[in-house]
Amino acid sequence: MTTKRGLRIGIDTGGTFTDVVGVRSDTGEVFTTKTPTTPADFSESLIQGIRKILSETKIRPAMVNGVFHGTTVATNAILERRFEDLGFIVTGGFRHLLEIGGANGAAKDNYAAPLLQKPRDALVPPERVREARERISASGEVLESLNEQDALRLAKWFKGQRIGSVGVCLLHAYANPAHEELILEAFEREYPECFVSISSEVIPEPGEYERAITTLLDACIKPRIKDYVENASKKIEDTLGGAPFMIMKSNGGVSTAPEIAKRPIGTVLSGPAAGALSAAFLGKLSGHEQLITLDGGGTSTDIAVIEGGEAKRATRHQLDEFYLRMPMIDVVTIGTGGGSVAWRSSEGRLRVGPRSAGADPGPICYGKGGEEPTLTDANLLLARSPLHLAGGEVKLNKALAMKAMRGLAREFDMNPHEMASGVVEIAAWNQTHAVRRATVQRGISPKNFALMAFGGSGPLTAGLVAELLEIDTVIVPPFAGMTSAFGLEVVDLVNDHAAVHYQSQENVRPEALGDAYEKLEAQAAAGLESEGIPAHRRMMRRTAEIRYQGEAAEIEVDVPGGYITPPVLAEAFERFHTLYQRRYTYNHKGSRPVEIVHLRVSGIGMTEPPNLPLIPAGDDSPEEAYKGARLVWFKELGGFHDTPVYYRERLLEGNYIPGPAIVESFGSTTAIFPRQEARVDRYGNLVMRFRSEVFERDERAGRPTGDHGVGAAWR
Repeated sequence: MTTKRGLRIGIDTGGTFTDVVGVRSDTGEVFTTKTPTTPADFSESLIQGIRKILSETKIRPAMVNGVFHGTTVATNAILERRFEDLGFIVTGGFRHLLEIGGANGAAKDNYAAPLLQKPRDALVPPERVREARERISASGEVLESLNEQDALRLAKWFKGQRIGSVGVCLLHAYANPAHEELILEAFEREYPECFVSISSEVIPEPGEYERAITTLLDACIKPRIKDYVENASKKIEDTLGGAPFMIMKSNGGVSTAPEIAKRPIGTVLSGPAAGALSAAFLGKLSGHEQLITLDGGGTSTDIAVIEGGEAKRATRHQLDEFYLRMPMIDVVTIGTGGGSVAWRSSEGRLRVGPRSAGADPGPICYGKGGEEPTLTDANLLLARSPLHLAGGEVKLNKALAMKAMRGLAREFDMNPHEMASGVVEIAAWNQTHAVRRATVQRGISPKNFALMAFGGSGPLTAGLVAELLEIDTVIVPPFAGMTSAFGLEVVDLVNDHAAVHYQSQENVRPEALGDAYEKLEAQAAAGLESEGIPAHRRMMRRTAEIRYQGEAAEIEVDVPGGYITPPVLAEAFERFHTLYQRRYTYNHKGSRPVEIVHLRVSGIGMTEPPNLPLIPAGDDSPEEAYKGARLVWFKELGGFHDTPVYYRERLLEGNYIPGPAIVESFGSTTAIFPRQEARVDRYGNLVMRFRSEVFERDERAGRPTGDHGVGAAWR
């Protein structure tokens, strides 16, 4: 984890592109590049990205001090829903746990759903579920012992059925894992080639249904992740020698490749977590600690909330129809991205997403096939996007995009450019609703935050989203297209350790609480030591899940380190009341007792964050960055308007850009709308704010950048 050589590489594999960032440890200089993702073998685009950045920076492989990787392999494996080789072991009498829990999950959004809708198919059908004759109480007491021969018979049955992955979730195994461990040992003896996950290792916490789903998905994706990690590790070793290979986890930390292979569920949604950490770092650096992120990629948009310079965390998350329980950066994800397909619904309404063109064939303008227009095609027709992406590697065909958009426009009896503008507006509304889910529905007003937009498509719609949410400030980082990959440059190694611990506020015992935290911290320290983190780079973070007695919904509250005293607990309980009030608009302080139900310790191996250099200072005029002008469509101006275009990489501190304007960079394009103005800060952030009126430009925007399919800008 120390910087022995010269370059640390961060790689974020997305649905369309693989983004690569390299940071020099001596100067803090940031290098960026990207390469098309290879869905057939994600490790191929990973190694292509490494070779590409080494070639472009002229840095030798021996100078690389580590590769930090965020991957969507686990998420994709779950969304593909290939569960036919998955089995399940439960406590006797709980064979239909998944069916019952699934009905309850459907009722979370609609209480009548179990009565009005056909029940969802269980993740594992009953014929592949086996029951273990055992019972453990909630306190961990063995009520009925599991016989070793019964455990072996379970392993033999799954071997006979040739089921390759098995999840084990026994009642109250979080309080006593002995029976689950006995089953694991039986599989190791009788069926060692089977991939087995036990809930007491994956997520040792109450909540049978969520614990079962999380454990089953962990078992299901183990074969895919194991193959990917081994493949990627070998290619990296062949290319870079002994450089450490670390993989991003959804809890906001990284871990070694072998550790990830043991518990791969921890990598689900790890890419968005890296983006949130990057935003927190860049925001804190430039004095913006209250942020909402808008990470728009090729297939989705990810929303996170940054408060006080820290990304918010959660212990529950929904992926598709699955409710997962595990610590992670709190991210809301929707299926709106550059590749999202625009289509007409059966009700005759325009929709954008969640269907996506993905990386193959991609948007129609890529020229690889497809018939339905996407958000990328719409922005190209409006001339907000350039005619190429990734520094010219991906050429865009505007004629193909126009043909597809005309077809959609005819269904609505509209002009194709008006149709394209409508597609962008619907996409912005989708993103706006996602921001409200992450803020308003959780008691947070987005007006009190700045919007940080990044990703390949985020900065193109950020101005619209901010206006809809009445957010005054939009920040676009200097390497907007690779911000999530940059997050891998600032991430620490994080391991989470948890334990059930019930205590009521009425009869609280600080000593017992302190002892429990010390045990968890000892486990965390041992984990950090096993991954090579020296003592002086270790930090422990304590949290407790607290709720009102009689309720099932807990709120995670930070607990300071050191001795647990009555004043420390009083402060934690007061913080709980405050958070409850903000989330639900009321609380039960003084009328209902509070109880602690769960403790968690995060062991953090701190890395050295990059020291980003300041950009050169300039004056108001962005003339040095001027690229040219083209006609760009803006609804506020009634159609196409003569619009200046700037090179992002050439902007200087203090440059002022009134809208409308377009700012292009290697990995992303930013649209500054007519009612906005932008100024560049000393770190290269583009800080946009709203004006009271639309800017009127009397003179021409300047020399044209080319026809862009709508006529030269001076005509």
